[in-house]
Amino acid sequence: MTISFNKSIYPLKAIKKTIRVYKNLAKFKITEKNNYFIIELSRIDKEVENIIKDEFGNYVLSRVRQ
Repeated sequence: MTISFNKSIYPLKAIKKTIRVYKNLAKFKITEKNNYFIIELSRIDKEVENIIKDEFGNYVLSRVRQ
């Protein structure tokens, strides 16, 4: 599973903070492509695999202004 974040909207710091919070639910890898941070998720906990993409994105957004 991958999630893309536009660099002009989402700072890397917000993404890294979110990964620290979600680290027990999946394995995360950050790469960059053009104007995007690409987050690759693997080994996703079965209990959250259907919601983690949306919840992760919401959490990153909540950290943008902090």
